Order: sequence, then C-alpha cells, then structure tokens
Amino acid sequence: MTEVYVDVGAACIEAGSPPTPSAPDPEAMRALRHLADAGVRIVVVQPNGIEPGGELRAVADEVVAAVPERPPAPAWYLTSDIERCRGSSARLRTVLIGGVPPSGSVRRCDTVARDVQAAALEILAAEAMSPRRTSAS
Repeated sequence: MTEVYVDVGAACIEAGSPPTPSAPDPEAMRALRHLADAGVRIVVVQPNGIEPGGELRAVADEVVAAVPERPPAPAWYLTSDIERCRGSSARLRTVLIGGVPPSGSVRRCDTVARDVQAAALEILAAEAMSPRRTSAS
C-alpha cells in the first residue's frame, strides 16, 4: 500500500507562513480524502510539534513527528519546506508544495506541485501507471 506523508503546513491555507493548524485548506482536505478513498494511507507529519487541526487529523491514518528514513512501502512526502526535501530512499518521493526551489539551492525535491490537489493528481496518475504488486512481490 502506498503511503502519503503530508506536513501540517502543506495542508494549511498559508503554507508559506507559520502554519495555522485550525485553518486547513479545503481543497487539500478534499484531495487527501480522494487519496484515502483510492486506498492510499495518509500520514500527517507534525514537524516541530505543530499539531494538526481536527479535520486534518480525521483524514489521517496516523500522525507522526517525522518521516521515516526508509519507509516500509512506496511513499510520497508532501512538504512546503524545501529544507525537508531529501534523497534518502528510492521508496520516498518528495514533493515541494506551493513554490519552486530557490535557484542555487542544494536541496532538491523529486517534483514540485502548486498545491496538495495537484500533488494528489500526480500521485493517483503514478499509481495508475505502476504495475500492480502482489503479496509475493
């Protein structure tokens, strides 16, 4: 099962400023629910202890403090902070939400999306194109 890790800030209306857990982006919530309905496991990441609001917590299968170094399954990490993009595992694809990396940045995300909704569409397309895994794989 594919997992999607999403930072609290990436799912908030003001992703570029300090996140406001009480103000989740309605479009982000809708996109995360679509992913969950498609069988994707949603994990909310609360960097620096930022608590997710009730609606974001409700869509999540789990809330964690950080993304694991080596996820147990193929995973995506949606973040609005370029500093959290990392190339630690082939199983984890990082997506920068809401902007482009500054020129000359040493940090690189695997891809960039304008918002969580666009990232969700990319994830669903990638899932549709990937070969089905069996339990023997």
